[in-house]
Amino acid sequence: MSEPTLTEVPRSDRRQQANPFVRWALINVVLTMLACGLAAVIWLKEGDVRRQLARVLAREKQGCTDTTRVIEGKKALLVDPDEVAPPQDQPRSGYVGKLGTQISPAMLVRLEAIRDPSKPAVEVRLGAQEVLPSKAIHVVNLWATWCGPCKAELPDFKAMFERHAETWGGQVRFVPIQIKDNTDPRKSYSDFSASMPPAPVKLADRSYDETLVKIFEGDDKRKLFQGNLPVTFVLDCNRRVRWAKFEQLTEADFEELERYLLQFQEELNDKSPDAWCQKTWPGNGRCEGKESTAGHHSPEDCGDLKRRGGGSSEAPVLPPEPPPAPAGKDCPGGQMRTGDGRCVPKLKGAPAPTRAEEPQTLKTCGNTVCEPARGESSQTCCQDCPCDAPLVCKQDASERYSCQAKGLK
Repeated sequence: MSEPTLTEVPRSDRRQQANPFVRWALINVVLTMLACGLAAVIWLKEGDVRRQLARVLAREKQGCTDTTRVIEGKKALLVDPDEVAPPQDQPRSGYVGKLGTQISPAMLVRLEAIRDPSKPAVEVRLGAQEVLPSKAIHVVNLWATWCGPCKAELPDFKAMFERHAETWGGQVRFVPIQIKDNTDPRKSYSDFSASMPPAPVKLADRSYDETLVKIFEGDDKRKLFQGNLPVTFVLDCNRRVRWAKFEQLTEADFEELERYLLQFQEELNDKSPDAWCQKTWPGNGRCEGKESTAGHHSPEDCGDLKRRGGGSSEAPVLPPEPPPAPAGKDCPGGQMRTGDGRCVPKLKGAPAPTRAEEPQTLKTCGNTVCEPARGESSQTCCQDCPCDAPLVCKQDASERYSCQAKGLK
């Protein structure tokens, strides 16, 4: 029997045979369109990445790379901007180390101070010279009236200072600080004064947030308060902690403490140029070099920066104004009298020097730094403060410097 021809196959059967091919064709078309779309997206993304990379390379060639660092902090505290201070030792019980541990942030904290038991407490900065004078060693004792071991060791401190009254004099001082105690400091120190070594200033931290305590707690590497009292630490001539104890001192502890205090006193009295107590850096307790100037001000060492018309009593005291030079005869026409009494030709636009500014008696004159806060100007110290052109700073016959014309001798 012969097979039916195409014309003889029913239309419904032909439709059934064509349907699979149609479906596959549609699927291929859809897949092809998806592939084209994906390729277009990848091409666009690649172009965007290339453009961004080109911009970055261009910025690097132009030196525009962003290297800014963001430092978060509630309060800015710039203690050693030039990083000139020696490295530090980590605090530990007993002798800390030759370099000690710096506590400069604590120097800025204001505490209640008892100078006279009969008068109310006043506020004073811990780093003030009346509290921690720079030419002394300080035995700082953290205590509280509720602390039994604190009260028990006070007589031993008193006996130690009495034994060395002549040797130590005013070079080794006792500095008590009452912490974590809300009792009246005047009454507290009055009650225990008989068993406590003499202290010119007695301190108390009764701040709401216990600022000083938080500083002494520090981080894991700088802990000077570990939650228990009493705490005793010794500040050397550079106000660095060189000896510490975080519990009541035993007889052996007092013997060790005395030996180190004598050692630190020897360091204090060593005046050689390379001596430990002669080194200069911000935070060592000595207001020196440029630390009293606005550009290099060190509040830990110099207190508040003194400004014109007033300022902190902790700021360096300026020398008294020098007396005016003796009056002489009037200079001939076209001439003016200098600070040392000589007559020199007048120059157009040049201010006439005044006699009251003549003497060169400023202690800082000649250190190459013009310090207006210390009274320096071109008239009082032309070695540091440039003269107004065309005058120049020259030495006269009396070996004093003043602003003079170039041609004068």
